[in-house]
Amino acid sequence: MATDHDSSAQPAAQGQSGLLSLLVLAMLGGSVFLIVQGVHIFNFDNPETGHVKYTDGTVLALGVLGVIITFAVIVLCLQLNKSSGGGAVAGDMPNSLQDNLMLSDTAKRIIYRERDRQALRRAIREDIDKRDYEGALTMVAMMSQVYGHRIEAEQFRSEIEAARAAEQVKKIDEAIRNVDQMIARHDFDAAIVEAGKVERVYAESERVQNLRKHVREAKDRYKHELERKFLEAAGRDDIEVAMELMKELDKYLSEGEAAPFLETARGVIGKKRQNLGVQFKLAVHDKDWTAAVRVGEQIIREFPNSKMAGEVRAVIDELRARATGQQAVAQRELV
Repeated sequence: MATDHDSSAQPAAQGQSGLLSLLVLAMLGGSVFLIVQGVHIFNFDNPETGHVKYTDGTVLALGVLGVIITFAVIVLCLQLNKSSGGGAVAGDMPNSLQDNLMLSDTAKRIIYRERDRQALRRAIREDIDKRDYEGALTMVAMMSQVYGHRIEAEQFRSEIEAARAAEQVKKIDEAIRNVDQMIARHDFDAAIVEAGKVERVYAESERVQNLRKHVREAKDRYKHELERKFLEAAGRDDIEVAMELMKELDKYLSEGEAAPFLETARGVIGKKRQNLGVQFKLAVHDKDWTAAVRVGEQIIREFPNSKMAGEVRAVIDELRARATGQQAVAQRELV
């Protein structure tokens, strides 16, 4: 029974399909004919009206409306076909027309998908060039999860990780070089502060974990070198060099650390004061007032609380006046 019914229904369905196809084609053909006629009437003169431009667009409008109705019927049949899961309505549309519409939608999806992939690749590359590695990794995850291109996504991920690692190495090198430059200038306090900041920023890097220790060791080496040079200069009575080294040492030695050098320092200071006193007396004896003023001012500056400095202060104004007069005489003689 069911087989006889299906076999009898099939020709009926095919007949309905053929009739609907003819109807659609007839509607489409009639609409196109009306459009052609409407364009002809709208654009050319009408000889029956004395060559007056005929501007009635009714025929043209009817043709356009017919095309719209035809495509509406096609779309409606497609929707009915989807909702019924196939069945007799599936045959209500010409197979070639239905296949062409479906192919068009598929082509659009393929074209847009490839376009989106290309745009995603460009965006990832731009983020890598801008060193926005987090943004690039986010889009790489989209390429893998949304578009399913896992191999290409892994290639991008490896490139990003390598670029980020190289950038990190470059930044760490620059930070360590900056600390070393501070050490070279003997600016150890600033170097300690900078080293602490570098250790916090790049805590995951083993290269910076002992950076503050490196600064403290450099400071100790420099301090010991100053101590050695000071003792050597004092031992050979190179008082000027010993005095300069003693002033530099004073920046780094605590009171306890300075204790072993006190006697040597007192000896150097005493000899320095004696040397200045001898130089001052010789300049006054030779009436080299300019030299006497220079040495006298040095005594006042370096040994302000000494008896010698008090004696120099008592005569320094007179020495300056004589030096000025002596310089004026020398200039006249040159002229």
